[in-house]
Amino acid sequence: MKLLSRKKLISWLDNNLLLFLSAFLIAFIPLWPKIPLFSPIEQYIVRVRLEDVLVAFAGIIWLIQVFRKKIAWRSIYFYLVIAYATIGLLSVLGGVFVINTIPLEPLHLGKSLLHYFRYLEYFSLFFILYSSIKSAKDVKKLLFISGLTVVAITIYGYGQKYLYWPVYSTMNREFSKGVRLYLTEHARVQSTFAGHYDLGAYLVILLPLLLSLFIYSKKIIARVFFFICFILGLWLLVTSASRTPFASYLVGITVVMGLFALKKPSWTQKIIFQLKYAGIFYAITLIMMIFFGQDMNERFLQVLDGYPKISKTYHQLNHQRKIVSKNIITSIFGKDQKFIIEVEKPEGAIAFDNNNVLTPTDQLPTPQ
Repeated sequence: MKLLSRKKLISWLDNNLLLFLSAFLIAFIPLWPKIPLFSPIEQYIVRVRLEDVLVAFAGIIWLIQVFRKKIAWRSIYFYLVIAYATIGLLSVLGGVFVINTIPLEPLHLGKSLLHYFRYLEYFSLFFILYSSIKSAKDVKKLLFISGLTVVAITIYGYGQKYLYWPVYSTMNREFSKGVRLYLTEHARVQSTFAGHYDLGAYLVILLPLLLSLFIYSKKIIARVFFFICFILGLWLLVTSASRTPFASYLVGITVVMGLFALKKPSWTQKIIFQLKYAGIFYAITLIMMIFFGQDMNERFLQVLDGYPKISKTYHQLNHQRKIVSKNIITSIFGKDQKFIIEVEKPEGAIAFDNNNVLTPTDQLPTPQ
């Protein structure tokens, strides 16, 4: 009996190991802080992290399963990646031997090859994930884990913004060594990612997906779950204060709602559906921007600096709006009402404003 049970366990692992690895990587890569293990090129900013090792391990398992003919892995995407890898290698060789933009030295050649193989590492995740999915249930499991991951990185982002939880950045060479930092008041939240742009890029992919899952799901529990994940992820995107990802997010959710509207049988139903969901989710986005988007608003307003008259008019109106809002809040909640729990700064920690380390005597400009 023991031998039979062991055989069943081995057989189950053989059939489900890639799915387990895929689920683990979907959660682990976004969640694990970007702390380096070692530097393959000491004079360079790129460093090897734990997720690189785990992706390599999953890739080895995938190759073993391919040679054993245990998985289906061929797709149109495979040939596109082969074309990319071929052109990328020819580009490196051309830079070295033809146009001489890459000096034939270990440092510069190593940098080029490091980037080349890292991009191939990114692409390998598709094949691992693609080969692990054997049924609709597998897809649902991975989507559920993705939603939970968004919740977890949002919780960590909140801790960074208000509770001085650690920040590990790769914005420059010194930070990429794994220096433990904390955010200043107006620094942009980056959660467990290496920078706020990386966080923004991740959320631009996940938020339209979460929105589509909310619209598509029939069960109330699933709809509530994906709606909560969406709201939390949107808050994190707003506090990351990245303009390009935010604009991409607006385009993404508009496309998602438009595609669902096209499935409706009549034009009347298409228009009603689009207006209904657009009204809800644009309103939610606007509310997020009003209450949590001060830093994002300041960055968008930089565009108005090229138009002095418009900029002056806006700032005058906005100043009056702030006075009215403050008077309303004071009349309702009282003058000294505080909505954020104040936490003392960690002793001996290093302040960080997304670009520079701040000494105790440094002071960031306060938005007017």
